[in-house]
Amino acid sequence: MNPIKRQQRMSGNRTGAALVEFAMVLPVMILFFTAMIEISRALMLQHTADTAAYEAARAAMVPGAIAEDAISEANQLLTSVGLDGTTVSVTPENIDEETGFITVLVNVPIAQNSWITPDFFTGLSVSSEVTLLTERSPIVRLTAVPLLKTKKTKMKGKGEEL
Repeated sequence: MNPIKRQQRMSGNRTGAALVEFAMVLPVMILFFTAMIEISRALMLQHTADTAAYEAARAAMVPGAIAEDAISEANQLLTSVGLDGTTVSVTPENIDEETGFITVLVNVPIAQNSWITPDFFTGLSVSSEVTLLTERSPIVRLTAVPLLKTKKTKMKGKGEEL
């Protein structure tokens, strides 16, 4: 038999097969694309929380800064990205000349900031904590370093990442 006629006869039997295959694969493709978008969004939220915590700690570590400066800096960064429901906390609440280090914790709920599937992220959040030494006199800094090392050791003991 002629190979060309055989090819035509074989292709005639596949009428609509591509449509059926596409209909079977389309839901899986949509699922993967949706998952990629949501995972990318969660990673963006984590990166934004990291940046906001670091910049807030930088704003509070200079002499004369207060905790409200750090909170204001973090909130400004978080609102510029359009995030909702974020919380920012600064430790210690009262920053003075004897403060050795500043810790800023930024918490961003994923469900309130998810684009496609917020129901899957109910109760989940990303958080970032940054601890920086303050720009104080050398004596204050020397007394703060052992406390900072103790804080990191306690965090490792709880099974948390630094």
